[in-house]
Amino acid sequence: MAGCDVLYYDPAHAGPGPDAGWRPCPASGQVWTDPDQVLRFICPTHRRQLVALHAAGRADRIRWGRPGLPVGHGQATAG
Repeated sequence: MAGCDVLYYDPAHAGPGPDAGWRPCPASGQVWTDPDQVLRFICPTHRRQLVALHAAGRADRIRWGRPGLPVGHGQATAG
């Protein structure tokens, strides 16, 4: 099973630079299609958070470890 695509912020690994402190989620993920019609691998914990962020219109705050697979009109973005 593939790992979760979400990056999370870990202050213990923070340092200089814009990407410092962002770590890949170590949990295994399950296939999930986000509201922008992009397939991703997401662990159950992050799935709940992602659904809430999309519902609140804050999906642009999500950081991805790798691009997803667009299956509709959405655009996959990394980072």
